[in-house]
Amino acid sequence: MDAQFATSKFTENESISPDVALKNKRFALLLWRIANGMVFLFFVFANYLMRASQKSWPPEGAIRPDLVIPTIVSVLLLLSSIPAARALNAIRRDDRNGMMSNLWAVVALGVIFILGVLSTMVQLPWSGPYSSIVLTMNGFHIAHALVGLLLFAYVIRRARQGAYSKENNWTVEGAVVFWHFVDLMWVVFFLVLYVV
Repeated sequence: MDAQFATSKFTENESISPDVALKNKRFALLLWRIANGMVFLFFVFANYLMRASQKSWPPEGAIRPDLVIPTIVSVLLLLSSIPAARALNAIRRDDRNGMMSNLWAVVALGVIFILGVLSTMVQLPWSGPYSSIVLTMNGFHIAHALVGLLLFAYVIRRARQGAYSKENNWTVEGAVVFWHFVDLMWVVFFLVLYVV
């Protein structure tokens, strides 16, 4: 029996409408956030498994980082969502200057966040169960924050070339949504690592 394959809805001369393409991009980003959120939750689960295997947490002799710097940089990271949202709203109004100034604010706050977390990480010994999970979770989150900053650098470069407008701003939206995801995951990590 011959296999029959479904034919494409579109011919070579047709394309997906911009509205459908945008919905597809948003859906793809949603799927990515769900999948990546599961990886973040895996780290939370691993943290609690490690805690359960110890008599006390943090284990005796483990150095627990001071909360001052992580708290300050956490607040700054959360505040960075404000200029991120403002950047997207600005380009949706065709305000390129407003978008650019807000994007630079996000980048500045993101760099301060990364440097603050790194300064906390270097205070910990690089061995033992407590340090291992704290360093791994912080490192994983820093990697995501770096990707977010690279996305914003790309958006800024393309914005200088006039790439975005009221009608064409998906890349800005995608970067901002990614950044909000980074913020949300940090709240979870911060609570697990430094508060609970």
